[in-house]
Amino acid sequence: MAAVAAAAGSLRRAGWRLLRCRPVVRCPLYPAQRAFHASALLRRVSDEQKQEPPPSSSQQRFEPHPPGDQPDQEPQRSHHSYTDQGGEESEDYESEEQLQQRILTAALEFVPAHGWTGDAIAEGAKALGLSVAAAGMFHNDGSELILHFVSQCNSELSNLLEEQQKLVQLGQAEKKKTDQFLRDAVEARLRMLIPYIEKWPQAVSILLLPHNIPSSLNLLTSMVDDMWHYAGDQSTDINWYTRRTVLAGIYNTTELVMMQDSSPDFEETWHFLENRIADAMKMGITAKQVQLTGEALVQGLMGAAVTIKNLAGLNQRR
Repeated sequence: MAAVAAAAGSLRRAGWRLLRCRPVVRCPLYPAQRAFHASALLRRVSDEQKQEPPPSSSQQRFEPHPPGDQPDQEPQRSHHSYTDQGGEESEDYESEEQLQQRILTAALEFVPAHGWTGDAIAEGAKALGLSVAAAGMFHNDGSELILHFVSQCNSELSNLLEEQQKLVQLGQAEKKKTDQFLRDAVEARLRMLIPYIEKWPQAVSILLLPHNIPSSLNLLTSMVDDMWHYAGDQSTDINWYTRRTVLAGIYNTTELVMMQDSSPDFEETWHFLENRIADAMKMGITAKQVQLTGEALVQGLMGAAVTIKNLAGLNQRR
């Protein structure tokens, strides 16, 4: 029976993932056109820089092939040649997506000053020695930068939970009760927002735009799925889904509280979170509770849209 239950749990877990879109950190509306546009931009940067005087012999040139390898033996793969702002030309063999990830990661440093905007992305490109024209590979609304950050945070949380699980399995840490585990997991994830909390209302308002909702929802469901998985959830009935729905609601409402919390170290936010987790555990996560939670979320989001708009305009926490 244990084997059957485990197999059923695996199938339901797979089913939950099938309900989600494929993980993405970008949401291009027209992939073919976006790819063509990105390639054109990279060629434009290359052509502009090629008009500059060639680099001096003292400048280091990156070798495209290891010593002894011949270019004709290298598999065909797309690469771009670009010249950085210092005049150094190098061969870049990373894919377009990898380049975009590097730019977005570098741009996070400039979010506190520029917000979730194309300006932050342009500054990130400059920090890597690229032309600001590279920012043209992304949407102007900053959505790709936000989704990249959320995906990065989710990966960091998943690694943290996995490491904690290994410590428990090795007997080097004590297994937490489910309510404490979930509370700590949600708090750990929300604390990742602190460096950007002043600009986070702007991010949430952008994620609520219709074309960003699928990717945003995909990342949210992936996050709560990981939390329950590492909490040891082995349910094989409808509760498998309802537990994740309730936890997603708790996360979102706590996030709204956090954006308006001015208490030291967000103490009021963590107190609110602890109470919501305790309430869910006491009542039991049932289909009826999910219905009530869903109704509350719909009503809350209607008011939250106005609240987030005001917070984004004020650009400060209350």
